[in-house]
Amino acid sequence: MSNELDNQVTESIFNDKMLNFYQKKKYYIIGLAILIVLIPIIFQIFLTIDKKNNSLELEKYSEIILGTDKKRQEGKLEKLLQSSNETVSLLALNQLLEINKGLKQKSISFIDKLLNTKKFSKKNIKFLKIKKSLLVFDTATEIEMLNLIDLKSKDSAFRKMSFEIMYDFYISKKQNLKAKDLKKLINEN
Repeated sequence: MSNELDNQVTESIFNDKMLNFYQKKKYYIIGLAILIVLIPIIFQIFLTIDKKNNSLELEKYSEIILGTDKKRQEGKLEKLLQSSNETVSLLALNQLLEINKGLKQKSISFIDKLLNTKKFSKKNIKFLKIKKSLLVFDTATEIEMLNLIDLKSKDSAFRKMSFEIMYDFYISKKQNLKAKDLKKLINEN
């Protein structure tokens, strides 16, 4: 009997404590519940808006490419270089490089603009540097080439290509000993 009474008293005290806690903290509890519901909703809204913006930028790129006036195309593509969408920026760059095939300095300046924005992933930065190294290949010094091409990174997706570009560079500059050493490294990897 006393055991039952103890249980009822304990349960009553627990209920009173919970009710008292709720009365004191009800605004915090309601706020927390609202946050738990709103955060995923807001995140999904943000993702939807971002997806829509990306699709609009891709649509702009497509409209520009379908145009026939090369000068207008070039101006619009230069604006798209500054796009927040990495893919659109790279597509615009490739199109600009195609339009300005004979103008190496202009092509290099486009790549420099993208490298200076620092909005790209490490992989795309390495890609852009390799692209630039190919453009400056004939006029670059060894130091410039080594600054552009990352030969130290063992996990780079462009490691073998980087070694081969430097090998070709050394051959073109008639630095056969360096080329031979580099060829050994290429064969080891």
